[in-house]
Amino acid sequence: MLVATVLFWTAWGLIFYTYCVFPVLLALFARRRRKPFPPLSTLTDAELPRVAMVVAAYNEARDLPAKLANTQQIDYPRDRFQLVIGSDGSSDGTAEQLRAARLPELKALVFESRRGKVSVLNDLLRETDAEIVVMSDANTMFAPDAVRRLIHHFQDPRVGCVSGELLLEQDGGVSGEGLYWKYEGWIKRNESRLGFLVGCNGGIFAMRRELYEPLPATTLVEDFVMTVRLVERGHQVLFEPEARATEPACPSARAEMVRKVRIGAGGFQALGLTCGLLHPRHGLRAFAYLGHKVLRWLVPLFLVIALTTNVALLGQPFYRYLLGAQLLAACIAAWAYNARPGTQLPGWTRPISYFYLMNYALLCGFFRFLFRTQRVTWDRLAR
Repeated sequence: MLVATVLFWTAWGLIFYTYCVFPVLLALFARRRRKPFPPLSTLTDAELPRVAMVVAAYNEARDLPAKLANTQQIDYPRDRFQLVIGSDGSSDGTAEQLRAARLPELKALVFESRRGKVSVLNDLLRETDAEIVVMSDANTMFAPDAVRRLIHHFQDPRVGCVSGELLLEQDGGVSGEGLYWKYEGWIKRNESRLGFLVGCNGGIFAMRRELYEPLPATTLVEDFVMTVRLVERGHQVLFEPEARATEPACPSARAEMVRKVRIGAGGFQALGLTCGLLHPRHGLRAFAYLGHKVLRWLVPLFLVIALTTNVALLGQPFYRYLLGAQLLAACIAAWAYNARPGTQLPGWTRPISYFYLMNYALLCGFFRFLFRTQRVTWDRLAR
């Protein structure tokens, strides 16, 4: 029973460290080495770098008109702004919309066969000579000043990449996704103050085009891999919370699960592509990568260990109560998962359900990674 007890408390200790202790330690390090955000650039329009917004689209006919209109509202010199969109074998009219669009800054590429987002991005980045590329998605709408706020950080030659703030139009009813993003935002702000944001959001981030390295076509979470590789190479990766974009939230926990399973599989795959950042020579960067990402990906395995060892300890009344609490939390998560879209569950249930559903999705992603069953191509989620 001693072994079971040690394993049980070690598993929960690692979970508590990952979600509670690590963020506090990171905040303390950031407070000691606080780097204030620089004022907005005073560069003239003629001095601003050339920018290309790059979008890989698959079956985005519903959102594409709004995306094209949104780019027209971006406050950036038209002669220094380019929009590069690639259709990845779309079958819903996306390609036809791109061919019919008459925007001088638009460069559209239509790929007849579907290969996956990474292959499209690798091709699109070869089609522009802009100094800065801004990565985005078809359903992500930028604030008018978002590009300028991303770009002004690149006056510092040490900066290789800057992520913006992605806001959800609504909090998905039952998923708790919005609360999770606020928590993530706090961690990102502290990482940015230290100069090494561990992973950007694919919907809104900018990087120097010269630093882009083509990724393997099988890469599942390309935004994460390309930015973590920049951190490993010593470039600064920052978070600019005033560079804002919006995106619809998942309408249900079930829809969110589909996305999280893919991210989970991609996370375990990414570990093999970016494990060099865990070397102790990277200091705080390695500390942040381990605490923010690697241990969090392992939390589902810690939960499995905690549950199985809890069963082995049922001879002690205290552990019976703990098992009951774990099963109750699992029931709350199942309730949220099976709720109809738009259902409003009690607010106190949402953090619990989101935590367990997120980790269940990561566990499913782990097995998809293990058995190589996760496809690189993606299906558009209804939002």
